[in-house]
Amino acid sequence: MAGFPFMRQAEPFRSSLPFILLLAVFILPCPMSAAAKPRPAIAFVHLLLPPGGEPHASPAGWIGSLDRARDTLESLRIPTIVSSVPPGNAEDLNELSEMDPEVLITTSPLLYAAACDVAKRSPNTVFFACTDETVHDNMSGFQARTYEAHYLAGLIAGALSENGVIGYLANDPYQSKTSRLRNANAFTLGAQKSKAAIRVLYAPGNAPDEELKTLIAAGADIVDLERALPSLVERLREHSVRYVGTAGRAVDPLCLAAPEWEWSNAFGDLLTQVRFGIWRPRNVSYGIKEGVVGLSPFGPAVPETVRVRVREAKEAIRNGASPFEGPVRDVSGSLRIGEGSVPDDATLRGMDWRVQGLEPLPLAPDGL
Repeated sequence: MAGFPFMRQAEPFRSSLPFILLLAVFILPCPMSAAAKPRPAIAFVHLLLPPGGEPHASPAGWIGSLDRARDTLESLRIPTIVSSVPPGNAEDLNELSEMDPEVLITTSPLLYAAACDVAKRSPNTVFFACTDETVHDNMSGFQARTYEAHYLAGLIAGALSENGVIGYLANDPYQSKTSRLRNANAFTLGAQKSKAAIRVLYAPGNAPDEELKTLIAAGADIVDLERALPSLVERLREHSVRYVGTAGRAVDPLCLAAPEWEWSNAFGDLLTQVRFGIWRPRNVSYGIKEGVVGLSPFGPAVPETVRVRVREAKEAIRNGASPFEGPVRDVSGSLRIGEGSVPDDATLRGMDWRVQGLEPLPLAPDGL
């Protein structure tokens, strides 16, 4: 995303105090009388998951990371509001837009349709939708390049797998189907980088509990969980299967690592652009280079030799390398990304195919 040079210097998961202090100088609201109610700067809208919610599976997960960014903005007296709404419910979203926030951020692709509907009726609000879809006059789309973290996780899984079989469970409801497939493809390419003959089984996340059972039965000794729900982690523990995921990583010796996000800089940059009048609608992505995507501290089972390899790969990505640099072939063997080519964001947004070596889970619907 275009922005100001100082907004692109933050390292992921380190103190962003210098950035935040400078941000505050630019975007703190003007003093108001005690009776005046400030216009919300940013409204965060999360997906309400059935039954009755449960959006916070882990404070280190997707929603937790967004809440941390909101807390940072609030600490600077930048007023925010937050809510959770069911998918497709434009009425609930419209109630939030009537509060006239400067920016309204929807954090799941399942809220995109409702956001489009409400955005047409709220021309004074900039909408920032988590989506791969088309943008509009007052709406931008954003995605995290989470696949970069899953590529690094694949390097770990490929290096540490003893059976030569690992799994990927695409069960994150906050990401689009295409985004989940990108993550799995990157995980596969990372694993193949460490062990060329590795088998990677892909579960589409339609029935996570049953699919995880099938992965374990198929011999997967490491599983990348997009959403490490406690019930899934407990099953992995029962079978001593190591995993990539957030739940319990601080105390669980089976947890190898997990993707993490730091959104403060990204949303601060967005709000600054809006207030300076330089914002324009477009699809943007944030990754390791921007300090938004990263990998959690390594679990105790990750040896130093593997840690060094992952750190080197992370630094290469920070300097412009891509997990999808060609040649990359699909499951039919067709060349999709040519030798030395690096696909742009627009190409990756259309990645609806599996890379060579990413196998559909046996006895599970492929869904692709």
